[in-house]
Amino acid sequence: MPRRLLLPLLVLAVSLAGCGTEKSTGSGTGGGPPGEPSSASAGKVVRVKMKDILFVPDKITARVGQTVRWTNTDSITHTVTAKKGADFDSGAVSSGKTFEVKLTKAGTINYVCTIHPNQTGTITVDPK
Repeated sequence: MPRRLLLPLLVLAVSLAGCGTEKSTGSGTGGGPPGEPSSASAGKVVRVKMKDILFVPDKITARVGQTVRWTNTDSITHTVTAKKGADFDSGAVSSGKTFEVKLTKAGTINYVCTIHPNQTGTITVDPK
C-alpha cells in the first residue's frame, strides 16, 4: 500500500473507533456498580455481560418491547435460562457470543446460568 494512503487510513480508523452505533443505557451497559439496577430508558437494547462467572450487572430494569442482550466475555461457556417470570433458555453461549430476548410483558424475571448455579440475575420489566 502506498505510504501516502497510510496516514489518512490511520486517522480514519482512529476517529471511527470512538463512533459506535450503540446507545448508552445507563449502568445497563455494565459500567455501573454491580448489584445496582440499571436503567434502560435511553435505548432499545439493554446489555449484560457474562464476566468472571457473573452477570454484570446482575440486576437490570427494562421496558416491555426492549431487548436484553447478554454477551459472553468470559473464556468459558455460560447459559442464560429463565427460572421465574419468563420462558427462555439460551443453550450454550460460548466465549464472544451473544444471546437476546425481547421482553413481552411486565414483571420480574429471575434467570441463572445452568452451568454455574451461583451466577444469577434479575430483570425488572416495566410496562411501556
